Amino acid sequence: MFRRVVDNEIELELATKYIAKDIFEIIDRNRDNLKQRFTWLDSVKEPKDTVEYIKSRLELMAKGKTIYMAIRYQGKVVGVVDFNSINEDRKTVEIGYILDIEYRGKGIMRRAVKELCNMAFTTMGMNKVIIRCAHNNPKSCNVAKSLGFKLEGTLREFEEIDGTMIDLNIFSLLKREYEA
Repeated sequence: MFRRVVDNEIELELATKYIAKDIFEIIDRNRDNLKQRFTWLDSVKEPKDTVEYIKSRLELMAKGKTIYMAIRYQGKVVGVVDFNSINEDRKTVEIGYILDIEYRGKGIMRRAVKELCNMAFTTMGMNKVIIRCAHNNPKSCNVAKSLGFKLEGTLREFEEIDGTMIDLNIFSLLKREYEA
């Protein structure tokens, strides 16, 4: 099983069907918060939906298009982080993430995303890491800012979430700007 140790509290683990229930429970427990930011939420109604999603991500991973990982904090699955797209021709990756609201404010996501940046720049040979986050999600935007990502722009009224059009911020970090 693929595991990557971030520090003495955090590990990243390749998401498999064996932890799908843990991931589903995080999504379900945080549904009210997540529905303000994600259009896909209505398609996740039961644990089997998460199993199917993980299966699709593993298939894409075999093609080099994504890597989907669970975040373990002190041994417990508390979120997910992924390269939701990998473009080797452009040498870019895009990072996405979800963290259980109960574990926010501990620097978990910042450390996990920093580790993905390290993977992207040092292991994968990428030149640019992108994070897209809802304008109405300041905590997510702060993860990007705290790691030195620059705001490239805002896609105004880009997605409809729960009947409301929301703006999407695009942040990026270049290899030459990255500080390990």
